[in-house]
Amino acid sequence: MGSFQPSYLQILFVLMAALLECKVATQRPCEQVHRLNINYVQGDNMSISCLTTTHQLESLTVNLRRTDPVKDILKYSDNSPLEHQRWSVRNDAGNVTLDLKDISLSDKGHYKCEVYKDWDCLNATLFNLRVKECKTLDSVHATPDSSVLLPCSEHPLQYRTDQVTWKIFHGHQSTEIDQYRPPHKPSNSTERDPRPLYERARILGNGSLLIRDAVNTDGSWYQCRVSEKTCYEVKLVVKVITDVSTTAYSPVVQTEGNIDASAEVTTNLTAVVMTTIVSLCVLISLIICVILYFKKRRSNINSQIELNCRCSAYYSEISGGLDVPLYSLVQHT
Repeated sequence: MGSFQPSYLQILFVLMAALLECKVATQRPCEQVHRLNINYVQGDNMSISCLTTTHQLESLTVNLRRTDPVKDILKYSDNSPLEHQRWSVRNDAGNVTLDLKDISLSDKGHYKCEVYKDWDCLNATLFNLRVKECKTLDSVHATPDSSVLLPCSEHPLQYRTDQVTWKIFHGHQSTEIDQYRPPHKPSNSTERDPRPLYERARILGNGSLLIRDAVNTDGSWYQCRVSEKTCYEVKLVVKVITDVSTTAYSPVVQTEGNIDASAEVTTNLTAVVMTTIVSLCVLISLIICVILYFKKRRSNINSQIELNCRCSAYYSEISGGLDVPLYSLVQHT
């Protein structure tokens, strides 16, 4: 019996290993494979659907794996994330959804999400996550020798208490505004030598960058950084307008003076609108009073006419019942 015990355990282990290999071998490959390209900005939150199904999430197994390099990220069946807690799985109205919070630059890469029901693979989603460091804003257009305002937010009217820094891109290199020197101009260039950009640029209270006396070499990509994970990129296009029709459709260039002028115009316009509204209210009140006055006067006149008519009818009835006129009876009396 002593020699039989180890043999029995060895046979048991062999059978268990065979069952596991059989299970792996009988798992059906994913018939449905979807491929996606996803773009996000650093600091955003991502949600991606891996499967639309009527099955309960608890009955499914969700495997998330990174393919470059190969690394297991998440396995939902035992609800134990292998890397970190920023990845999670949920069932959103029948959609098996992957969530990633606070995307960082290191998250970019290729991923594979597989959803299993027992031994059957229901769906596989291959997605390429591309992460940008900064959010891109709309381009700003300007003409030479004009002032231009580059925003540092999607809501440029908001005042910022953070310290904002600006950089300019020249090719693939970025340089702080106060250290930037434009490239040398060709010898046959007729453009005058401008003042350095750091002398003409100023950061306003809302984080925007005001550039005075713009020149062609100012046209480039600019980046403003609000915090470690929040930054914006905007392109400045400096172009000479020679056609009158083009001028009519050229974009409005915001300057510091334009901002103050716009505020003054808005104040004046508000005052005019308020004055007009008050005047209209007074005029309407006067018209209503006049209408009521004439209506009351007309009512009084109608009442007086009706009273006179009644008196005349009453005297006629009295005089009709007598043989002599009423005035003769009065004289006789």
